[in-house]
Amino acid sequence: MKIVDFLLIHPWIYDFSSHDFWLRPYGLLSLAGKLRHHGYSLYYLDLLDPFHPHLPKPPKRKEFGTGHFYKETVPKPYFFLDVPRKFFRYGLPFPNFKREISQVQFKAVMVTCTLTYWYPGLFNLIDFFCRNYPGIPIYIGGIYSKLCLDHLLQYVRKYTQSPIKVVLEDIDSFIEHLKRHYSPSGVPHPYQYPAFDLQWAIPYVILQTSLGCPFNCPYCASKYLNKFFQQKNPLEVANEILYWHQNFKVIDFAFYDDALLVNFEQHLGPILEIILSRNLKLRFHTPNALHARYLNKEVALLLKKAGFVTLRLGFERLDNRLDKKLTTEEFIEAVENLKKAGFTGREIGAYVLFGLPDEDFEAVKRSLYFLADLKVSPYLAEFSPIPGTPLYEVAKETSRYPLDSDPLFHNKSVYPAFKKPPWPQIQEIKDLVRAIRKSISKV
Repeated sequence: MKIVDFLLIHPWIYDFSSHDFWLRPYGLLSLAGKLRHHGYSLYYLDLLDPFHPHLPKPPKRKEFGTGHFYKETVPKPYFFLDVPRKFFRYGLPFPNFKREISQVQFKAVMVTCTLTYWYPGLFNLIDFFCRNYPGIPIYIGGIYSKLCLDHLLQYVRKYTQSPIKVVLEDIDSFIEHLKRHYSPSGVPHPYQYPAFDLQWAIPYVILQTSLGCPFNCPYCASKYLNKFFQQKNPLEVANEILYWHQNFKVIDFAFYDDALLVNFEQHLGPILEIILSRNLKLRFHTPNALHARYLNKEVALLLKKAGFVTLRLGFERLDNRLDKKLTTEEFIEAVENLKKAGFTGREIGAYVLFGLPDEDFEAVKRSLYFLADLKVSPYLAEFSPIPGTPLYEVAKETSRYPLDSDPLFHNKSVYPAFKKPPWPQIQEIKDLVRAIRKSISKV
């Protein structure tokens, strides 16, 4: 029996599709890193961990640390019966989870949930611990708990035997709360970086060099989650990168920033210069969209020199853009700068918004052909209505679902903003995206 102060768990995902595209619970890992820095002993369990030794079959892995999650087919919610896709539970099978938990003794449980429509995995955990560990406190954090607080509170209200707290404050304030109720039983860890080493393997490390975003796109909740835009000290970020590379041989790093290129000369630029001064051979990835407006010749050259190999640009679409922070001419210039710096069309990807209220399929096609002409790989950013954003209110008027009644209706795979999804046309768009990417990868 392993005795610890806290049990930290990343739940299962129930969805039509989910991939390990540099997907880790950054907030929970950040909490873990700071807790053990304060001397708390932890047991960390990521139910999605593709390297967990008790998985019935290891999922396939791809380049740069990405890959698949283990999955099992489960019945889809009845209101999604019109969606022509299978539904899955991603992660460790329940009997294996139960067996592992039975070997741990803990004072409290901490769980998270990111996307609003992934809450079923969280609810299963809440139900399990309330039934099997009555009286053990449960702390719930994550994006879902902030965006759908009323929905969460309505569910946990029925569990009166277990103290349940929704964590809405920042990590440091939460830890101060914990220190008033729990004494640490371990030895303080010298660093407080997100605890990626608590995973079974470290295929990559996530970096978040800032909080918030200076922009205000109508489909994004960044402003709601973080009212102010704050960037970390460049030296601290560089030291974090060096720590993971030198101690754990990590070479793949993915940035989670919403505005990575903002204030480049005082922020990302110095970080990369420090890395280059050490002559390290690292690979950097930007799954979150970069703002193409900031990709001048100097920036593009430094990104290439530092080892960026996966670039995703925020494009939205060729016309009728929503964010008003980029022109077509600026996008073309950014792509030209990246190509001159040595990036290939396979390395440069652009997100095309798809599934918006009153979607214009021909406009989406024009956007895809435009990217094909530029030899830029297109990726669909399927629209998910996020509570608190302007486009959420618009989607409520066009959706076939009552979006306010259940966050499951936010699922991007069901195209929730459509009155009646034209599935053949949707598949046509997806096939076109794949065909363009395939043709560009051969160039």
